[in-house]
Amino acid sequence: HVMATAWSPAWKAGSWVSIRRGDRKQAQAIRANMTAAHLERVDALPYGEVVLPAENALVALEAEVAYQREQDPNWRMSKSHVMTTAWDPAWPAGSWVHTRRGNWKQAQAIRARMTAAHQERLYALPYGELVVSA
Repeated sequence: HVMATAWSPAWKAGSWVSIRRGDRKQAQAIRANMTAAHLERVDALPYGEVVLPAENALVALEAEVAYQREQDPNWRMSKSHVMTTAWDPAWPAGSWVHTRRGNWKQAQAIRARMTAAHQERLYALPYGELVVSA
């Protein structure tokens, strides 16, 4: 994350936090010179990847499907589908679904962490092109 500050128009805040967190030697050395109050403040910063609970994503996706199907009963979500959610004004919903479906290792690993009920709801979403055989 880069941000404007009084000392820099493009201060690398994410890098600053990154080198003060974790188990790396550099982080340990820097943290050793920080006060307890500073450590507490750094550790309280919202940093790193936000893991979206499957339940939150599925509720939003199911609402989106209901809305889109009101407009077009045959609507199916594409990999490029983007939607507005409470956590992101341009959430890549289609990509979220795509990375959880399929037979490749990443999709299987992600699904393995989902409950059976969540997996069932994931596969109930109208996703991808509808292929009709002759």
